[in-house]
Amino acid sequence: MEAARADATVARGGAGGGAVGGLVRVVLDNLEALAIAIVMALILKYFLIEAYKIPTGSMQPGIMGDQHVGIYDRVLVNKLVYFLRDPERYEVVVFKNPLWQRQNYIKRAVGFGGERLTLRNGDVFVTPPGGDREAIARKPDRIWKAVRKDLIARRDGAADLARAFIVEQGEGVSLAGERVVLPPGGEVRLRTKEAIHNRYLDGYEEEWVEAYSGPGPGMPGRGLYSHLTGVEVTDAELALEVTPGETATLLVLEIRESGRTHRAELAVGDGRSLVLSTVADGLDAVEWEDPGAEATLPALPRGVTTHVSFRNVDDELVLALDDEVVLRRPYRTRGVDPDHDPKTRATLVTHAVLAARGGFTLEEIALWRDIHYLPDGDDKGSRAATFSIPEGEMMVLGDNTQNSWDCRQWEKGVWHLADGRVIEGNYFSANEKGVNPESNPAYDGAYIEYRNLYGQLYRFAEADTAEGDPVTVDVHSVPRDFLLGKALAIFWPLPPFSPTVRLKWVR
Repeated sequence: MEAARADATVARGGAGGGAVGGLVRVVLDNLEALAIAIVMALILKYFLIEAYKIPTGSMQPGIMGDQHVGIYDRVLVNKLVYFLRDPERYEVVVFKNPLWQRQNYIKRAVGFGGERLTLRNGDVFVTPPGGDREAIARKPDRIWKAVRKDLIARRDGAADLARAFIVEQGEGVSLAGERVVLPPGGEVRLRTKEAIHNRYLDGYEEEWVEAYSGPGPGMPGRGLYSHLTGVEVTDAELALEVTPGETATLLVLEIRESGRTHRAELAVGDGRSLVLSTVADGLDAVEWEDPGAEATLPALPRGVTTHVSFRNVDDELVLALDDEVVLRRPYRTRGVDPDHDPKTRATLVTHAVLAARGGFTLEEIALWRDIHYLPDGDDKGSRAATFSIPEGEMMVLGDNTQNSWDCRQWEKGVWHLADGRVIEGNYFSANEKGVNPESNPAYDGAYIEYRNLYGQLYRFAEADTAEGDPVTVDVHSVPRDFLLGKALAIFWPLPPFSPTVRLKWVR
């Protein structure tokens, strides 16, 4: 009996020890899982995907970061992709600012090492390394659709055609909101009321425009940005949904720019469609990149609704029916640069025209313009500027070209102090201390406050600086090593935390 009790005691002790051992194993397993989760999170954050908050409006309206509308997008960034390949032109990239290395920036890559890049009349021209002939850097279709700016004003969500177009309509033509209906034998012609400009608020949502309509700081009685009308834009796209009736004969989409007229004439039924380009007197003829290229253009079917779009963007004509490209014809610009050919200044304006004859129904009329890159960020500045990009570096620009601090304007300021120190930093908006919190340097009486490239603040007497300081150096590129990743998608804000839905891919 004693032996049996001893065995039972040992057995019970063993069972108790097993329970303790099991608890230890559970704790160890959970700690191991937690450690793996932490390691995976760190790998995800530092090598794969990370989220960034957009602090400024340099990429608006596509990517928002603005106090006036209260929207600060959060963007997911792919940090692995550029370990596997180089960035491509017009991709949206995140990088460390070389002049303010504690701050991450988001811009669009436009030029790469060894290239000579020219911004002229809103477009990007590139001369390759070792080359002597420039070529326009055309945006892929997916990029164009992401950056184009809607020009038709909306009221309560509906397009207001009467605000955008001068409408010449024949008898019996009905124009109601976004819909135009032509009777048999009817005619209509819509022409943009004004030449197309790079207005600051183009492409902004209706409620955002209202937020900007109030007076800005120091601008009583004037909207914060609504007064910025900009310069003429030469690149535009016109589109609509069209349903030809039995008596419909012809639909015309026309884009006029720089003394040239590009015209798409779409026949109905068995008719013949064509695209024409004509030039004003005294201008060079259009120089097609492939003069022999011809396209068979289909006519519009009767009784069927077709989405039609016609654009002149980046020196290329593109005609699409139901999102299928039926004509793509690139050309070279000659004799239309007003800085080198002043006779064209009076004709450097862009208009869009839509006309129809016969029984048509026209709906969802849309008009977009391209980003018009300003060479120096100033509407009143030059029309052209050229930048040479060092090997191993890249040039980046903001989509909000009128309000983006980027490679066009960056300057490094260098101070040489009496004690031998040399302080380099982002030279930006030099001012008296307290006027602008972002000023660097900030002057405080006889002293200067200046942050270096790493954000460290220095305060020194102006008398201790060398004559001619600061020495400023233009910085027009970002080292490849400062690249952090490619912007993938906007995932925030979202309801119920915000009345605005901001969920989309970044292109």
